[in-house]
Amino acid sequence: MDTCFPKRFGNTMEGSIVRAESAVKRIRAKDSRRRRADPGTGGTHVRARKRPTLRDVANETGLSVTQTSRALNGRYDVSARTRARVTEAAARIGYTPNLEARRLKMPGTRTNSIGLVLATRSQRFSDPYFGELLAALVDEAARNDCELQLSTPLVHEDPTASYERAVAAQRVDGFVVLRATRDDPRVLYLREENVPFVTFGRIDELGGHPAVNESIDCLRPAVDHLVALGHRRIGCLAEPLEHAIAGRRIASFHRSLADHGIEAEPAHVIPSGFREDAAAEATSQLLDTLDPPSALVAFNDLLAMGALRAAASHGLDVPGDLSIVGFDDIHAARFMSPPLTTLRHSPQTLGRELVTQLLKVIDDPVCADDIYITPELVMRQSTGPAP
Repeated sequence: MDTCFPKRFGNTMEGSIVRAESAVKRIRAKDSRRRRADPGTGGTHVRARKRPTLRDVANETGLSVTQTSRALNGRYDVSARTRARVTEAAARIGYTPNLEARRLKMPGTRTNSIGLVLATRSQRFSDPYFGELLAALVDEAARNDCELQLSTPLVHEDPTASYERAVAAQRVDGFVVLRATRDDPRVLYLREENVPFVTFGRIDELGGHPAVNESIDCLRPAVDHLVALGHRRIGCLAEPLEHAIAGRRIASFHRSLADHGIEAEPAHVIPSGFREDAAAEATSQLLDTLDPPSALVAFNDLLAMGALRAAASHGLDVPGDLSIVGFDDIHAARFMSPPLTTLRHSPQTLGRELVTQLLKVIDDPVCADDIYITPELVMRQSTGPAP
C-alpha cells in the first residue's frame, strides 16, 4: 500500500528522508573502510597484508638470501657491519621470522621425524639406486630414534607446497633435499623460513646450509682407468646439468681429462636425463658420428645400461669396440652383459651422512659442515683396451 503525504509537507519530509539515507551510506562506507584496515573486526572484505619475507630483507640490503639469513642467524663469518645493516633493514620493513618454522628448532618441540619429499618426475621407486638410498635413510633415522616421513606433491602442484604443509603442521624437524638444482625453489623456501635441511650436492658457493657433496675428483677413478687402457676419445652421458651433482660430475670429468692432456670433445658430452631409453638414444647418436668415442662414462648405471643396449643394436662388442663405465654400482650392475665396470657410490654411506648432517643442523645450525664423498672404482668386464 502506498502512503501519500500532503503536498504542503512534501519538501520537508522528502528532504529529511534523503538526508537520512545519505547519512546511513556515509556510516556504512566508513565502517567498511575501518573493517578493511582492521582485520580483527571480522569484515567480509578483509585483505591481509603479506608478511615480509627473508627475500624482501635481501632485496632491501642488496645481499643474497643466503647472506641475509646468515647475518640474521648471527653466523660467525658475517661481519658486525653487515649484521647491523641486515638487522636494520629487517626492522624497517617489519620482517619477523616464521615462528612455526622457528619452533621446529626449539628444544622441547621435537617431533623426532625428518622429512623427504619425492619429486614426481625424477625420484621414482623404479630407480634402483634411489630405492637403496631410501632404505639407508630409513635405517639411519631409526638408529637415531627418528622416523623418516615421505610425502609426494599433488599433480601440477608447486614444488614447495608439500614442504609448506609439513612446516605448518609441524610434522618434521627438518628435511633431506635430494637432486637440488640451481635456484631450487625448495631450498629458497626452507632458507626463507629458517627450516633445518641438508642437500645432496652444493647448489652455490655461499653455504648457508650443510650439504653432502661428491668430491671434485668423483669421476677421476673412471677417467684414469680408461686412459690407462689407451682411450683418448672418451664421451660422457650426463644427467641434467642444472642438478648440483651433475654439475659436480661434469666438472670432474673435464678436469680429470685435462690432467691427462686431453680436451673433451663437446659433441661427446650429452645430457641424457635419468632414463635408460634416453641414454640409448643419445648413445646411438654418438655412435653414428664420423669420429665416435671409444669409451663412455655414464652418470648412473641406468644410463650405462642404455649405452649397452645401443652398442648391441649397432653390432658393437663391449668392451672390444666400446668401453662403458657406470656410476652407483646398483645390484643389477654385476648381472649386466657384460658385467658393468662402475663407480661405487655407497647408498649406505650417503644415507648415513645425510641424516647425520641434518641432525647436526637441527641441534645447531652453525656447527654443521659440508661432507665430501669420493666413490671407488669397481672393475668388471665392460671396459677394455682402446680399439
